[in-house]
Amino acid sequence: MFNHSNFSKSDEFSEFREFIQNHHRFLIVTHMGPDGDGLLSCLALSLYLKEKGRNAIVVTEDEIPDFVSFFNVEEIILSSKKLLTKNEWKNDFDSILVLDAGKLSRLGKLESPILSSSLPIAIMDHHIPEDDDPECPKIVDENASSVGELLSDFLEEEKYDFKNLKLARLLYSAIVYDTGQFRFTNTTSKTLNWAKRFVELGVNPGEAYSIFWESNGIGSVKLLAKLMSELKISCNERLASFKLTQKDLKKFRVKKEETDEFISIPRGIDSVEVVVFCSELENGKIRVSLRSKGKVEIHEVAMKFGGGGHAFASGVRMRGPIEKAEEKILSALSEKIKETMD
Repeated sequence: MFNHSNFSKSDEFSEFREFIQNHHRFLIVTHMGPDGDGLLSCLALSLYLKEKGRNAIVVTEDEIPDFVSFFNVEEIILSSKKLLTKNEWKNDFDSILVLDAGKLSRLGKLESPILSSSLPIAIMDHHIPEDDDPECPKIVDENASSVGELLSDFLEEEKYDFKNLKLARLLYSAIVYDTGQFRFTNTTSKTLNWAKRFVELGVNPGEAYSIFWESNGIGSVKLLAKLMSELKISCNERLASFKLTQKDLKKFRVKKEETDEFISIPRGIDSVEVVVFCSELENGKIRVSLRSKGKVEIHEVAMKFGGGGHAFASGVRMRGPIEKAEEKILSALSEKIKETMD
């Protein structure tokens, strides 16, 4: 990985570029619980590689999220269930590209078979690097708003013309997802310049918002109302938290992916600086999402429990029960908020 102050973009991308040049059959993956940035960036990269005459398949750690259906990319994406039925990956792939995840442990059930395959790996990520990240060709820029923006930078360096409208739609949507429609503190002038360019190329600027925030079922709105009625406010009204159980999902007939943006709602409370969303997974583990408005850095708190991410948006998976996990996180965050603001 290169130091940004001493190298040009071309130098920063050289290892990743060389990796692509030396391989032809790519398995492309992103982190467990695939989101709009990681997964759509994977799909955009796969389209680019196909234009270059390479073979590329994108695989999700679990089921394929519904938002993928808006992009008509069924021929290049598989769920892990289909992939794991293959006995010998080397017949289909000669390399693996990991996007939006700096460490392989974030790949969930795909981590073990990827390691067992012994296939060479390259990484593109925008999370804060950690000491135990794997040594391999990589592009890591924690200042990038999203992997979608970072991939756009890479393709620009490769002199790509972005005339493939489907690819442009995927990249624009990836950026929109991770910036919350350009609302979050990770949005920069470069982010907005990329958005401007994609719109000029023909991307509908309202499409991504509709896909991510206007395509849920009635049950998701009713579930949101329930969770917000149970919202906990603590630490002098600066910390908000709520939790979601499997029982809730079944009762309201809601898919987990429909709840991902619930964490944005308590940010509207003027006194709240940090929001915690604990959700129970099917395997009994607890997914904890942390968001800060920008005054309190929460990455170190996530790392304390084995997670990571960004300074103001991080996450971690913990053992249940959900009440215990929430209690531990709230205690650590209360200390961090007081240390930062009192």
